[in-house]
Amino acid sequence: MSLEINKIHLLDCLTAMQQLEDNSIDCIITSPPYNKKGLVRGTKKKELPALGKLIKEASEQETQSSNPELHGKKKTERYKYHEKGNAIWKNFDIDYSDYGDNMKEEDYHAWMITFLNECNRVIKSTGSIFFNHKPRRYKKQAHLPTDFIINSEPIIYQVIIWDRKNSPNIRNDVLVPCTERVYWLRKNEKKSKPNVYRNQLAKEFRGEVWKIIAKKQKNHPAPFPPQLVENCILLSTQPGDIVLDPFMGCGTTAIVADELNRNWLGFEIDADYIKSYYEEVGAREESDE
Repeated sequence: MSLEINKIHLLDCLTAMQQLEDNSIDCIITSPPYNKKGLVRGTKKKELPALGKLIKEASEQETQSSNPELHGKKKTERYKYHEKGNAIWKNFDIDYSDYGDNMKEEDYHAWMITFLNECNRVIKSTGSIFFNHKPRRYKKQAHLPTDFIINSEPIIYQVIIWDRKNSPNIRNDVLVPCTERVYWLRKNEKKSKPNVYRNQLAKEFRGEVWKIIAKKQKNHPAPFPPQLVENCILLSTQPGDIVLDPFMGCGTTAIVADELNRNWLGFEIDADYIKSYYEEVGAREESDE
């Protein structure tokens, strides 16, 4: 493998995954941006660079240290490509600092299909892809992730319901959307079958509905709860296996993989999120001393 493992690389997911060999990853756990702003086209945005420009900027920074000037500022002062807020989240501060999440919906579908096809290429025939996404609403209709998943190469092995217990009460014309989906995907090969270690899970997580309270926002608008990552890793891997998160964010997947003695690899285009991960790891190490 050309990329160093047990490291978050400041690279776009597709640029980085192209450097991975076929059939080299045991488990992929990730949650991409949901493109909620792009779906409604409702954001007042600053000049938003194309995705390719973001990719180029992230790649150029891979060998540089993260920008210290952005730390210590309020989140709303760190938005580089868009204004705070949007038509869906209203007054809730759920925005990325370096990414507008505002692609044309057809471009988003094409991006997700390309991304999932890369996941299919790098995952082993015994591996698992855990792809977290959720239904999105626009114009009195629910738009489902399966709209693009079924047009990609990986096969849906099972659908896990993540019961978040709560969710922002943004609108009163629908039931409060307090669940998300974790699409458990397998490689699209005739003899492909994921390794399954269900007995490694706590008994309350051996069904297809996982009741896990969402993690409180800190440095990232949508952090993974550690228990969700732990379930996916225990269900599908053994110590020493390689876990990949192509949208690593602040590094929850990396932290949990380390704790479970798995190797890991992560990609992220926001240097500040990567810095937050290393600060978290440093604080944990100090508390253990």
